[in-house]
Amino acid sequence: MRKKTTLAMDGGTKAVAALGPYTSKIHKEELEELLDLWEYAPGIKDKLTALIEKHAAQLKGPHLFRYYNPRPSKVEQAEQAFAKYIGVKHALAVNSCTSALIAALRALGIGMGDEVIVPAYTFFASAAVIGACNAIPVIADVDDTLTLDPRDVERRITPRTRAIIVVHMRGMPAQMDKLMAIARKHKLHVVEDVAQAAGGTYKGRMLGSIGTMGCFSFDYYKILNSGEGGFVTTNDSWLHTRAQPWHDCAACWRPNRFASERREGELFCGENYRMSELQGAVALAQIRKAPALLKGYRAAKRRIVSKLKLPEGVTLQRVADPAGDTGICLILFMPDVTRAKWALPALQAEGVPAGGIYDHKVKDWHIYVHWEHILEHKSVARDGLPWSGVPAAELPNYSKTMCPQSTELLSRAIMIDIHCEHSAADCGAIATGINKVLAAM
Repeated sequence: MRKKTTLAMDGGTKAVAALGPYTSKIHKEELEELLDLWEYAPGIKDKLTALIEKHAAQLKGPHLFRYYNPRPSKVEQAEQAFAKYIGVKHALAVNSCTSALIAALRALGIGMGDEVIVPAYTFFASAAVIGACNAIPVIADVDDTLTLDPRDVERRITPRTRAIIVVHMRGMPAQMDKLMAIARKHKLHVVEDVAQAAGGTYKGRMLGSIGTMGCFSFDYYKILNSGEGGFVTTNDSWLHTRAQPWHDCAACWRPNRFASERREGELFCGENYRMSELQGAVALAQIRKAPALLKGYRAAKRRIVSKLKLPEGVTLQRVADPAGDTGICLILFMPDVTRAKWALPALQAEGVPAGGIYDHKVKDWHIYVHWEHILEHKSVARDGLPWSGVPAAELPNYSKTMCPQSTELLSRAIMIDIHCEHSAADCGAIATGINKVLAAM
């Protein structure tokens, strides 16, 4: 007769005393691949790799998911550091500024039939997110700040208008006093798109802390970057709560993920825009470096501008608050398109890091005339949204000539890129090159 065994729950011996130990799924091989992203002096990488291999048994791989992390989350630390830097109560880390904008609009309840005003000069994502929320983009002119023209914004407000996306383009603060006054007058939300202006200010207030919500990019080409990534900022705790389910459809962010909603409007079907721990670690380091980076950009721009000798008819872009300019570029307006087209290659030949902004023959996603997705009412599905959500007679009259002030200004503009590590000699050489070309114009 087979001996009767006692179950562990009844006091018997456990069948599985212990499992493992196992190595981490993410271990030394991944760390060595990360090392390969850096450039080294000869022999340095080999020494680092040898050190990792030698101590591989003592290595424990990272937990790369921000939620349910047994270690302090780098993403959570980045959120806390960024909220403190921007001067707001809440910062939510996401995987891009596009995601940040969608999460912000959805948190505000923007949806079918609503209109959102967006500038004619911005990266297409600023407008695309409106359509992605099944709302209608309303494109408004920029003025000589190359940010939203407050007068044109007010002209384009209709009973359907719910929000304004204010883009702080090319590191320059928009005219926030006037735009916020318009928003208050018409009871509109303001979403600040700070993708290109992290660290900028307007009259002493950090960009991204002035409007209802702020949206930031940590894409590789931005002032602060984690390769990919972004943040949503706000002082409104309820909007922060609403942005979280949109950025995390699995509701990992909730104190009790399966509990009933604590307030109507907390739970809905969202998407997945989470930032990984790898991005969070890089973002955290970048946030800590932000003051030094901004100091470098601003100092370099001041040096260059102080040495410029502008002839009659050539002007600098008007900056709504010079003290708040991030300094990542300077923009010159030529007297006309012909001289702009002549000056650009001349500046480039002198070694000046110059680029044009608008040429109707060259596609550029930053200029509204190339947004055929909107101009031609393109839709992803047979339902025809977002355009079918509004009577055809009430849709904006889109055309490539609808914002003539914007295209006229942009076609005369030349942008000079600035690096935060430009030396005094670099700045002097750039200014000399600009003056040389302008004097010969």
